Amino acid sequence: MIRRLRGGKAKIEDLPIFDKDGEILANSKERLDRWKDYFNGLLNVPSNLHPLTIQQIIPATIDPNEQRRQDKAPSLKEVQCAIKQMKNGKASGNNGISADIIKAGGLPMVKWLHEIFVGIWGNETIVEDWATAILIRLYKNKGDKKISDNYRRISLLVVTSKIFSRIILNRVQALLDKQLLEEQAGFRCNPSIVDQIFILKMIMEKSRNVNKPLFMLFIDIMKAYDSVDRALLWNICRHYGLTGKIVRILKLLYHDTKAQVRINGELSDIF
Repeated sequence: MIRRLRGGKAKIEDLPIFDKDGEILANSKERLDRWKDYFNGLLNVPSNLHPLTIQQIIPATIDPNEQRRQDKAPSLKEVQCAIKQMKNGKASGNNGISADIIKAGGLPMVKWLHEIFVGIWGNETIVEDWATAILIRLYKNKGDKKISDNYRRISLLVVTSKIFSRIILNRVQALLDKQLLEEQAGFRCNPSIVDQIFILKMIMEKSRNVNKPLFMLFIDIMKAYDSVDRALLWNICRHYGLTGKIVRILKLLYHDTKAQVRINGELSDIF
């Protein structure tokens, strides 16, 4: 009762935020427009890479057997495997269909998706709904909650597009993994950054024991994933041995992408 009378913590969705000029916005429509403008500026970063930099990345020579393995249309088994890998209880994209619903569809759903995916693979055209993501914000637990930079975004994508993307990842993951440095633990299958933390801890203890200075450099690239040059990314994919077919399919998934911000069930205009 006391807690109810006192009033709980305000939800993040209901908090006022600063606009780009530092003025407080409390109106829900104004806040929604502010977040739309913020994410629009974040996600549509102009490239400043020189074209020669991109051209200097040479595509790998691909074995004919590997070419056929990557280029063949998705199999029914691949679709089943990708569906099983989807996590339960996760939010859906703009069509409201969750992974749980797709899994409940059983084999008929698998066959239906397989037919769609084979068509996409052959025609190299994607479903229109796949191009629009719903953006929600998560507070980073540091800094002023009224400042936009203190939030990170999560993109809610249509689950069928995530299943399709998982099929591609499953095909190329082993090929990419064997080319990555042994020291890399993040963003790959199985290795954990806990190992790196343990190694650093041991190095620090060793330096103290022998009374030697230790220098470490931690680099945090601001908004790194939102500002990757895609033309450069496609060339790097070819350099790592992905076929032209796979890269064209990946380009489709990123072509003419759009987004909407969602706050308290309200959606911003598409941008």
